[in-house]
Amino acid sequence: MLGMMRLAMKWLNELKVAIIEKDTNSIGLLVKSMPQINDLNHAIEAQALISQAIQIIDKEKTKAMEMMKKIKQTKAFVQNP
Repeated sequence: MLGMMRLAMKWLNELKVAIIEKDTNSIGLLVKSMPQINDLNHAIEAQALISQAIQIIDKEKTKAMEMMKKIKQTKAFVQNP
């Protein structure tokens, strides 16, 4: 039980760092490897962190889509003088 709690705490700390750094790759890997969390307080914290992570990923997704749109517009302009 203590080992599972330590694993959950380590996972939570790693997720916090990934969120602070806005590291979407690490966030994705951590969410996919989420350990079983039996402690209610840790579960609530995990839920809040995952919500923050989703917001970060959504913002990055929007940025990527905007960049792709600009690239397509530039490509169309260059190909059709």
